[in-house]
Amino acid sequence: MQNQISEKLKGTRTSKNRNEVISLLQKQSTPIAVEDIYQKIKCVNNKISLSTVYRIIEKLAALNIVRKAAMLDDSKALYELVKDEQTHHHYMICVKCKKVIPIDDCPVKELEKNIAGKTGFLITGHKFELYGECQSCASKHK
Repeated sequence: MQNQISEKLKGTRTSKNRNEVISLLQKQSTPIAVEDIYQKIKCVNNKISLSTVYRIIEKLAALNIVRKAAMLDDSKALYELVKDEQTHHHYMICVKCKKVIPIDDCPVKELEKNIAGKTGFLITGHKFELYGECQSCASKHK
């Protein structure tokens, strides 16, 4: 993973802040909002600004090191490291606690093949997110 990132970063200027963002993303098991990245890094590096984290994420996205993985209902994007060019993930997002739960397999693959076959449309990608309440939040209503 680190080799893939290093290869994509060749020819770009190294920065402590960028390295901190990448390191934090490598430790994440689920996608994370830029504001949350900022808050976590701010605990160890109080000189970093939110706008710096946004610029770093934009640059890493342009280099295909991170991708926008999902959107929270309040239009905040969640980002994750690109671990494999071919692999994508789908998520369930709790509208109450904002917990992000990965869906193990792609429920859209067959639908995508069916639509492409019927229409001749060359599908190059898709996003699939489910919004609702996680088990913990839903049980509070009972």
